[in-house]
Amino acid sequence: MDYALILSVLVLLAAPLLARAVTRMPALKGGLDGFVLMTVLGLITLTLLPEALEHAGLLGLMIAILGFSLPWIAEFVFHKPEQSTHRIVMLVAALALVVHATSDGAILALAKNSPQGDFVAGGVLLHRIGVAIAVWWLLRPVLTTTGGIAVLAALGAMTVIGYLMAIFASDWWGVPLIGYWQAFAAGSLLHVILHPLEHHSTAPKPETMRAHRVGTALGILFVTALIYAHYLYHVAGPLDTTLVHGAYHAVDTIAAVGRFIAPGLLLILVAGGILLQLYKQPHDTGVRTLVVGGYHGLQKIAPWTVALWIAAAFVVELLPFDVKLPSGGYVLFSLWLACVCAILIHTGARKFFSVLLPTVHIHHHGHSHSH
Repeated sequence: MDYALILSVLVLLAAPLLARAVTRMPALKGGLDGFVLMTVLGLITLTLLPEALEHAGLLGLMIAILGFSLPWIAEFVFHKPEQSTHRIVMLVAALALVVHATSDGAILALAKNSPQGDFVAGGVLLHRIGVAIAVWWLLRPVLTTTGGIAVLAALGAMTVIGYLMAIFASDWWGVPLIGYWQAFAAGSLLHVILHPLEHHSTAPKPETMRAHRVGTALGILFVTALIYAHYLYHVAGPLDTTLVHGAYHAVDTIAAVGRFIAPGLLLILVAGGILLQLYKQPHDTGVRTLVVGGYHGLQKIAPWTVALWIAAAFVVELLPFDVKLPSGGYVLFSLWLACVCAILIHTGARKFFSVLLPTVHIHHHGHSHSH
C-alpha cells in the first residue's frame, strides 16, 4: 500500500470532523455551503458527467437529465413530498459514487509505477476531498448519520479493492451500465446541490454572507486546482488506461469550446445586462442607474452564459465527428471568465446559480443540514 492510497482513505474522515464544527459556527456553515456547491459542480462537470458520456453517450445525458428532474416529476405525478424522492435518488447516487471510488483506487495503483505518478495521485486526492465533503454534506441529511458513515466506509473499502484489482478495473469500468448509473448520480447530485434540502431563501443570511463569499472563492480555487491537476496529468503523459480518458479529454474540450465562443459569451453578458436594465427602467437612463442596474442585470445573465458554455462543450463532446476548434481566443475567454468569477464571488454561489432553477418549485422539506 502506498502513501497516496492511505491518504485517499484518511481524507474521508475529514468530512464528519468538519461537520461537527459547523454545529457551533453558523458562519462556517455558510462558507461550507458555498465551497461544497462549487466543489460538487466541479466534480459533476469535470469528472462524473464526462465519464458517463464517455461510456453511455447521448443516452447517458438523457439519464442525467432524468436524475436531475426526477424529484420534481415524482412530486407532480405521484403527489409525494420531494423529501421522499430525495431519499431514493440520493441512495442511487451514493451507490454510484461508491462504484466510482473503485476507479480512484485503480488509478492510484497504475500511477504508482509512473514517473509522473505524484501528479496523478494529487489529482485523485483533490477529487476525494470533494467527494468526501459532498457525501457528508448532501447525503447525510437524507441517509442519516449512520448511512453517511456507511457510505464513507464503503468509499474507503472500494478504493482499496480498486487498488488491488487495478489490472482488471479497466475491463469492467467500460460496461455501459456503469455509465448509466454514474449519469443518474450526476443528475441527482446536481438537483440536490442546486435545490437545497432545507427550505430557506436562496440568499445566505447577512451575517453569513461574507463567509459564503469566502467559501465560494475557495471552491473556485479548488476547481481550478482540479483542472490544473488534469492538465498536469495530460502533459505528463496519461497512463495507459481508459478509466480517466473521458474526464481528461472533457477538460480540453470544455476549455477549447470556451475559447471559441468567448466573444459571444462576452456579448451576451454585457449587452444582456444593459438591455435587461433598460427594459426595467426605460425612462431612467442616468449613469448611476445604468451602472447599478446594469450590474444587477449581469448577475442574472452571467449564470446563463456559464450554462451555455458547459452545454455547448457537452454537445461538441457528443457529436459523432471531431470538431476542429481554433487554438486561440485565450484573452477574451480569460476576460469573460474573470468577469463571471468576480460576479460569482460577490453574489455568492447559492444566489448566483439559483437563477438557473425554475421559480415555481418551492417546497418545504422535512429535513435540514443540521449536524
